[in-house]
Amino acid sequence: QDKIKETPYYPLKVGTTWHYRAGDSKFVVRVVRHEKVGGTRCALLETIRDGKVVGSEHLAVADAGVYRHDLTSPLGQLDPRSHAKREREKKTQTLKPPMLILKLPPKNGDSWRVDCKSDGTTCRGSFQVSEQEITVPAGTYKTFRVDSQDLEVNSLKPHLTMFFAAGVGMVKQIIEMGEAKIAIELEKFAASGQ
Repeated sequence: QDKIKETPYYPLKVGTTWHYRAGDSKFVVRVVRHEKVGGTRCALLETIRDGKVVGSEHLAVADAGVYRHDLTSPLGQLDPRSHAKREREKKTQTLKPPMLILKLPPKNGDSWRVDCKSDGTTCRGSFQVSEQEITVPAGTYKTFRVDSQDLEVNSLKPHLTMFFAAGVGMVKQIIEMGEAKIAIELEKFAASGQ
């Protein structure tokens, strides 16, 4: 059985768990299992809030970087629409081609473009990497900051910023859409087996 590739910038062993907060909301992301998606060995990550799975995604590490192959419920637990509408639309969206979310090995000044489609949704734009030390509830980390420059998701233009730390993965994410801003911060990280 072929094993999933690994990187310290996004640990994907089964059992790896991240505890995040976004304002007053708290949720957990956990690597549940490894399985094949379209011939690629991926890690299934589930987002759990109040004991319920509210979103999921398949991530895979390739030589070039970390790729998102699919996801359910865009922005998952942070979707501002009504619960009933979220539930109706909670279907898996496969990204073609998979979206590169972190180039490996990460380097200051790196950039790349994305252009993928999913069930009528088009996502295109570019990302830029810089280095930044940040403090979140879980601690202070030296991170690679990945900024979207000109991201377009259909007619929306969200600004997305992700911060990745070696040995931990994503320690912070900022999603901005017009006047709205959501900051997701790591409260606790547990590597597989801890």
